[in-house]
Amino acid sequence: MNPAPDATEPNKRLTRAQEIFKAACQEYQTLIRDILKEERDVMHLKRRSDIHTRLYEHVKRVIK
Repeated sequence: MNPAPDATEPNKRLTRAQEIFKAACQEYQTLIRDILKEERDVMHLKRRSDIHTRLYEHVKRVIK
């Protein structure tokens, strides 16, 4: 199995989305990671009726 390409290599350029993510404050990066984890669980056929509530709770934690 090939390892994932590392965006920190000198010849690799970050995508626009990666640049925006890296420029965001740590709190927003954590929020994005938590939301993507919740979405990933749903994508892998773990049907969860509470997905909207869980996403709302993540956002509510950051936006007080």
